[in-house]
Amino acid sequence: MKNTKHIRMNKLLVYFFLLLTLFYSCKDDDPIVEEEDPIAEEILAANAWIRENMEDLYLWNNKLPEIDDTKEADSEEYFYKLIYEAEDKWSWITDDYASLAAEFAGVPVTMGFDPAFYLFSDGTSVYIVVNYVYPGSAAEEAGLKRGDIILSINNTNLNTENYYTLYSGSAYSVQLGSLSGSTISPSGVSYSLTARVTTTNPSVHHEVIETEGHKIGYLAYVEFVAGSNDGFLETLDQIFTEFNTTGITDLIVDLRYNPGGEIDAAAYLASEIAPANVVSAGEVLVGMRYNDELQSYLEYSGEEYADYLSYRFLDDVSGNVNLQRVFFLTTSGTASASELLITGLEPYMDVVHIGEPTYGKYTGAWVIPDDQEEWAMVPIVLKYANTFGYTDFKDGLTPDYVLKDDVLAGIPLGDTSDPMVAKAIELITGQTTIVAVAKSSRMKVLGKQLFPKALELKKNLFVPGPELLR
Repeated sequence: MKNTKHIRMNKLLVYFFLLLTLFYSCKDDDPIVEEEDPIAEEILAANAWIRENMEDLYLWNNKLPEIDDTKEADSEEYFYKLIYEAEDKWSWITDDYASLAAEFAGVPVTMGFDPAFYLFSDGTSVYIVVNYVYPGSAAEEAGLKRGDIILSINNTNLNTENYYTLYSGSAYSVQLGSLSGSTISPSGVSYSLTARVTTTNPSVHHEVIETEGHKIGYLAYVEFVAGSNDGFLETLDQIFTEFNTTGITDLIVDLRYNPGGEIDAAAYLASEIAPANVVSAGEVLVGMRYNDELQSYLEYSGEEYADYLSYRFLDDVSGNVNLQRVFFLTTSGTASASELLITGLEPYMDVVHIGEPTYGKYTGAWVIPDDQEEWAMVPIVLKYANTFGYTDFKDGLTPDYVLKDDVLAGIPLGDTSDPMVAKAIELITGQTTIVAVAKSSRMKVLGKQLFPKALELKKNLFVPGPELLR
């Protein structure tokens, strides 16, 4: 019996050592799995802030994908993973809230010219056309003007890989091209520019055109920005007061290069233009629609949030011109708040639309900074409609009179030889002009236009949101 126990014990020891050997043998063969570095607390906090706001406020919050924000190591990438790409190409985020705030104040660091980027026929080389130049900017001082063609920057030819990086530099020289027939070639002209803090007042040009017994007010307005302490809105008051004093009979508003901006500025300009009885009555300019949960909350909260369901004409403007008709000039770059202005006025007056179809942006965003005011997200939270219920114009607004923008002619803004301005004057006076009906061979030179993402994101309507909901 004793020997039997001894044999069993030996067998158990053998089995034990065999299992131990097998365990360590398998362990040695297993791949070594390295633990991932823990995600920093500030990133996790940013992710949680993004998720909470998108779940509560995003217009397409019912389309958010299931993503574990505690496993996302890049907050910016995480934000863009949440975007409903089938409908939304406008929401964005930045970790530089200070620069965004400077743009809203109208004092960004900039060269001071508005670029349009085009492809040469080779499909790779790029050139820049200057749409306009801000008065008092580095670009204006250097000599750059509307219609100039930039072929290279720092003597480096522009292509699809480098053009936006070169354009975004803080100091550089630009080499210009000249147009002969359908050929663009170096002109030998070069300007040096250094970006600086610039007052970018969106009312870049205004004048009164007197012709055929009419006094026609003209305003080139390039962005809807109220400015620091509403300084740019005061400029609008001054311009429209001047129009009133002069006794204008008609008005042309040039929105060709206006990508949008703040709804407050749009409502202000609308109130300068519309019939006085509409403005004094505080009629609705546009109504707003949010995601289902937020819409219900705002509707059932009573008067506290009533202003977030519609925007009305403002009776505190001092320059209202009390017109029954207005002419708008547009291109495909006319977007967002510009389209809101056009559609919002249509139920109340005769709106005549000249130029190219607009961009097609009928949604609005809230600017939501984090508590540290380091990050700011700009998600789409609403879509707007005029009092006729008109919205969802994805293909843009179709002009009453279609004309191409002749920017390469280099005609100053407001000049009566500009085909779009001339067309408006023709409709006002009833006098046909050669300029208004002529076709420019220059327009055929412009190839495919490029739209860098950084500039596309400016095509937005910024709406102030209730602080308690952010």
